[in-house]
Formats: sequence, C-alpha cells, structure tokens
Amino acid sequence: MNIHQETITEAMRSVSRVVFENLDPEYYLAGGTALALQLGHRKSVDLDYFIAKPIETFALKNKLAEIFSKTTVEILFETKDTLWCVIDGVKVSFISRFDTLLETPQPADSFRFAGIKDITVMKLVAVCGREEYKDYFDLACLAKEADVRSWISWWQEVYPEQDIMSWVVALSAVDSVQKIPLEIADNFKNKNVTGVIKSVVEEVTRQVKLTSGV
Repeated sequence: MNIHQETITEAMRSVSRVVFENLDPEYYLAGGTALALQLGHRKSVDLDYFIAKPIETFALKNKLAEIFSKTTVEILFETKDTLWCVIDGVKVSFISRFDTLLETPQPADSFRFAGIKDITVMKLVAVCGREEYKDYFDLACLAKEADVRSWISWWQEVYPEQDIMSWVVALSAVDSVQKIPLEIADNFKNKNVTGVIKSVVEEVTRQVKLTSGV
C-alpha cells in the first residue's frame, strides 16, 4: 500500500506511531485522514480511531497520559465509549463503532486503515448528519475508486434496515453546501465535486429504480 505521508503533519505521524505501538491493536484509523493517506487527495488535520468494542474512557485517559508523558494531552469531550482529545496539538478521537466492517483493517506503516468500502459507508453516514464540504469532496474522489452502484450494496450490508435514500437525498443537496477551502493535492484540484456528486445521485437513483421495478 502506498501511503501518502505528505497529507499529514509530522506531529500527526508521531502521535499515530505511539497509538499504533501502544494501544489496543483493534483500533483502526478511518475518516478523512485515513482516506487522505490512501488516496493523497487532500491534507487532513485530525486522527479518528474506531474500535468494535466498548471503550473504558477512564482507563484510556490514564493510558494516554502514560504513553504521551512527554507532551500534553487535553481532554475535549468524554461520554460513553467516546473520547476526544488534543495530543501535542493534534485532535484525536477514540470511538466505539459496532457496525459491520466490510473489509478487515490493514496495517501499513504506523496505521491500521479502514478499507475504502468502510470509509465510503462512513462518509455516507456523515453527509446524512451534517453538510460539510470535505465529506462531499471525499465522496467525489471515492466515486472514482469503484462503481458507485456498489455503494448501494455496501450500505445495505452494513445498514440493512436503513433506506439508502437518506444519503441520496443528502447528496442531492450538494449545491447548498458551503465550499470551504481545503488543501487539495494538485492532481485533484480540478475535481468537479458538484458534477460528480450529481452523477452519483443520478446513477444510484437509476439503479434503485431498476432493482425495484419502477
């Protein structure tokens, strides 16, 4: 796997290395940073770790204080199975996620990466709950990684009880999403995000109609 280290900071590399070497090996990196490291499409600024088991946040805080004893660990938010913090200036989150994984997380360098299928599904979940340009940009880039009709089956495997139209409707609102500047790699700067997302909506809607006999 080719890792695009240029998409993250040296501090992020340092923090990820300590996490990789010292915390539960079932933690995996997902979100925009995991995607950026795999695609190289943009820079990212935080580390989002997930694990398919409960998180004892008190024990995790103590462990973080131990393994990052030479730097600062600031707790931003804590609730059941969730801890957000800043470590050496890097935003880091640890979250329990019990949803089905479509691919086994793969270790590479000082990371364990969620697969492209799982990142896609998680990004589709994200757009259902928020309108952030980075999610639409990421999905526009992901649309070139696989047939977008596959998104339907991936979603149904993870969320069989949830209607795919929730994210189709969210994607349809791409025109209303405020474009926030991102540090985009040169070979992705001409990406027509709105056009790609609208094409995704059209293709997925067409496929849904075909399979439902409409």
